[in-house]
Amino acid sequence: MKKVIFIIVIVVVVVGLSIVAIRGCRPGSDTQIENTAKVERGNISKTVVATGKIEPLYKAEIKSKIGGLINQFYVEEGDRVTVGQKLVEIIPGATPVEMVQARTEVKAAAYDKLVAERQYLRNKELKEQELIAPEKYDQAKASYYTAKARFYAAMAQLRVLEQGSNVESLAEGIEISEQDRLEIEKETREAIASMTLIAPISGIILSRDTDKGSAVIPISSAYGGTVIMILADVSEKHFRGDVDEADIGKVHLGLPARIYVEAYPDEPFKAELTHISPRGREEEDIINFEIKATVRDQENKLRVGMSADAELILEEHENVLVVPEGAIIYEDGKTFVNIQDDSVEEGMRKVEITKGISDGLRTEVLSGLEEGLVVVLPI
Repeated sequence: MKKVIFIIVIVVVVVGLSIVAIRGCRPGSDTQIENTAKVERGNISKTVVATGKIEPLYKAEIKSKIGGLINQFYVEEGDRVTVGQKLVEIIPGATPVEMVQARTEVKAAAYDKLVAERQYLRNKELKEQELIAPEKYDQAKASYYTAKARFYAAMAQLRVLEQGSNVESLAEGIEISEQDRLEIEKETREAIASMTLIAPISGIILSRDTDKGSAVIPISSAYGGTVIMILADVSEKHFRGDVDEADIGKVHLGLPARIYVEAYPDEPFKAELTHISPRGREEEDIINFEIKATVRDQENKLRVGMSADAELILEEHENVLVVPEGAIIYEDGKTFVNIQDDSVEEGMRKVEITKGISDGLRTEVLSGLEEGLVVVLPI
């Protein structure tokens, strides 16, 4: 009898353990689902991304109207300048032939001036005696003043080519009155002033691309002239970048934007879209459209030339329910998610939802879920 009771107990224990084992193998309310996420509240944005860099409001390449040599710099890279401030002085780089021609011009102009002056003085005396017509006197006077102006200009040109040599050494015995000297000095100063480049805008010197003594090609040449330095107005900074043609139809002027740079990865800069190029640009079979956005940089942290990314904000919602994009299930034109539910055998159940905007990582939930629920993500 005892043996029978013992066998029955053994059978009952084995059956019980088997049932437990079978239940443990079947999905049920005790099943642990690890790949889950909570329904939370947060901010979400629908954006278009553009890549580009930070640029100044205006940028000017400083070039010379005359060819020559750089004689002096008045500013250096990084200096701030105002409109009209001196930047650099250019001295014409005259060849030996040009120097000979300039000296010859001075001598010829001095001779013409002397002859014209004598003729003018003679005619002046004759006019006072009423022995010549007024028209003849006027012609002599005009010829004299023309010859004198030509002489002053020739002397000033030679002084400039000689880089400031004194008048006496250049005149080579030519008599020069004090009045002539003053006129020549005036002409020389004006000529030198025309060789001094000044700032066309207020801003900062971004780069100085030449050195003292370097040769300068004039802007009128076929090469477009030598870039001496680059000046930029950084009172405002702009983002300039490219938007793919697939997204360009979504954007419009006035859109808010967030600008990100590597130097401040966790600090977005607010911006506003101000320009959309009407023409696409093709690069490697990809069509992009250029955009510009004015950036707010009140603390002057951004530097010209920084690479940057822009998020053009098409739509933005705050304090809304969001779930991971991966939790969304699309079936028969409807949208579902699986939520964790320990009351059912599978441990989760499918719920239909109404979704809003998505940022690619998270999706807004308009209805169908409550904050705090746990959604199941596909493995």
